[in-house]
Amino acid sequence: MLQTIRTLAHSWVVKALMLFLIVSFSVWGIGDIFRGNALKKAVATVGGTDISVLDLNRLFERALSQARREIAPDLTAEQARQMGFLDQALENEITRRLVDMDLRDRNIDVGPDVVLTMLAQEPNLRNEDGSFNVGLFQRILEQQRMSEEAFIEQMRRDTARQLLVGTLGSASFAPEIAVETLYKARAQKRVLDVVTIKASAQGGIPTPTKADLEAFYEAHQKLFEAPEYRGLTLGRLSVDTFLKDIVIPETTLKDAYEQRKESLRIPERRDIVQVVLQNEQQAQTLAEKAKKAGQLAGAAKAFDKTPVPLDKLERKNLMTSLSDAVFSLSEGEIGGPVKTQLGWHVMQLKKVWPSTIPSFTHAKKELEETLRRDQAIEAATRAVNRLDDLLAAGNSLDDIADDLRLRLIKIPEVDAKGQLEGGRTPSEFPYKERALVLAFSQETGETSPVEDDREGRYYVVRTDSVIPAGVRPFDEVSKDVALAWRKEKQGEKARALAQKILAGLEKGESLSTFARMPGVMTRQSAPLSLLGDTDKRLSTRVLEQAFRLKKGEAFLIDEGDTEVAIRVAKIEPGQEPSRDARRQAMVSQEFRKKESTEILDQYVRFLRTRYPVSVNRERLDFMRQNEE
Repeated sequence: MLQTIRTLAHSWVVKALMLFLIVSFSVWGIGDIFRGNALKKAVATVGGTDISVLDLNRLFERALSQARREIAPDLTAEQARQMGFLDQALENEITRRLVDMDLRDRNIDVGPDVVLTMLAQEPNLRNEDGSFNVGLFQRILEQQRMSEEAFIEQMRRDTARQLLVGTLGSASFAPEIAVETLYKARAQKRVLDVVTIKASAQGGIPTPTKADLEAFYEAHQKLFEAPEYRGLTLGRLSVDTFLKDIVIPETTLKDAYEQRKESLRIPERRDIVQVVLQNEQQAQTLAEKAKKAGQLAGAAKAFDKTPVPLDKLERKNLMTSLSDAVFSLSEGEIGGPVKTQLGWHVMQLKKVWPSTIPSFTHAKKELEETLRRDQAIEAATRAVNRLDDLLAAGNSLDDIADDLRLRLIKIPEVDAKGQLEGGRTPSEFPYKERALVLAFSQETGETSPVEDDREGRYYVVRTDSVIPAGVRPFDEVSKDVALAWRKEKQGEKARALAQKILAGLEKGESLSTFARMPGVMTRQSAPLSLLGDTDKRLSTRVLEQAFRLKKGEAFLIDEGDTEVAIRVAKIEPGQEPSRDARRQAMVSQEFRKKESTEILDQYVRFLRTRYPVSVNRERLDFMRQNEE
């Protein structure tokens, strides 16, 4: 079953399911009490509807989570904001809302029948005989705790949006002559003469005098600057700390049980087996034979079918037409055929689970856990409120920690990246990213407001000490100065040699002329093209520059410790499009994609004139720099 669902993860149906089911249900908790509901403030307004800070935070967290899965597992929120994830999440949400408003005003809608038809045609939800696998679909929905109606309603909105945008995007056209011209330009191949000059391999560097090093130190003090370091104390308070000491008396549990009886009620549920056929006549024949035999399994064998069991179904989890049929049956009775867009259903009711209220004995454990958690949250809330009051009154964390059951964690002096001097990291540093932001934004001795980690824990950060940034004394860094001085001299020598080699390449000298120079390696590249033929040892910067030059022209690229001198040795015309249909199709698709993107951009620009869009730049700038 698990493997089947993994396979399904590549289909549009399951992607659609996950798209709107993977939503951040972060509990922002009682932090709102202290922040004045800042999360509800609008960061943008689209056609009169607000996109709140909370909305954008959730979209950003979803994008960050996806990026961690697909790009870099250790990507931080700060890095993601710097890379533009927050801005892109906002732009995507603005565009989605604009399109939805346009769909609404144009009365463009997709009926449930269309969605059901698409669902029935999804290959990954079909049995080997081509029939729809209702059991698998139900199990997926059950895992996601979603009803068929909710899924279909969401898919209606998504499909309408996709149809509109897809229609606009498909309006692009790629003229044959344009594709051929672009293909020939992309298929042109180039061979490069490559000469690499390693700076670290340059010898003959004299031994510097102390005066040389002192002069270098004075001229390059930025290289020897120590960052600012700050020591901090992090105080943690957890709901779980209070939870372990809470005991609920038996009488309280019984009182709560009596008060909550009806909310604990389990609705009527039914176990069925069913067969879904695509042919009405076959389904009718099956139903008749099953009813005559009194059981579905034997009759289904004649159709090479095995009934699919669906246990403990609630009425709300079935489409109306099916739920009415299933919940009208008596135990053992066979019903159907009932038509849906998934096919013709023939079912047999195996067991009825009447609506019941669990006994006190059965409900006690869950009820006790609920009451204990409720009381622990209340205790934590009181403690957080008191913590805020005591800090505001000037009390020290050390003085109030025991009374409030705060756990204090001392973090020695670290830089803004959380590293100790020498590059080590503290053995324990919870909430590192946020704690650093707080610690480096406060004065010495100042304590931050209470922060909520949204998982039942709260924390404050006190800045204990500040060691300002400054240039380290010469005597302390003399070895580093000597290394940096030598590296600079080697770089100067490598650059001078590279200029000499560049001049030789431009004059037409052969690669063998440079092969025995110190720290120099020569070679010819593999044939390169803009259709994906590349040389893995050459950087993108080299390839971009190489395709701007004529045969015989040369250039230099500085790649840190290495200078690279390049000459275009050969230029070969690209092959005719007919000789490589796959790549021609790729170029044609690229052409249409660019045209499609331009059409969609124009459409969104039009929508922005039709529905006013405003962005609170000040609030967005704050979110770029802080976790609001």
